[in-house]
Amino acid sequence: MKIEGNIPSQAVDSYRKVDTPKQAELEKAGEVDKGHDVSARVREEVSDKVSISGEAKLRALAMNALDKLPDVRQDKVDKLSKLIESDQYNPDAEKIAEKMLSSISIKI
Repeated sequence: MKIEGNIPSQAVDSYRKVDTPKQAELEKAGEVDKGHDVSARVREEVSDKVSISGEAKLRALAMNALDKLPDVRQDKVDKLSKLIESDQYNPDAEKIAEKMLSSISIKI
């Protein structure tokens, strides 16, 4: 297939040029000649910026704090293990049932 009338280098150049108010401003100030490609200069002056909301920062802080917490509270596990081994662990079955039912909003 042959496409006539288009010179590939010209097509690419048209994407490289920056036609912005900055180009006009530089031409008007006499810093560059009219029609001179200032795209590289404009790209140097323009940068991307990212801003993070206060809520996102707070959320990240909370997630970092959670990541630092242990998955298991070993001190509690050890204490209960000792009570169970010594037959001193006697949980109140009624309180356990109440807690379980209250967690699903059923009152006794």
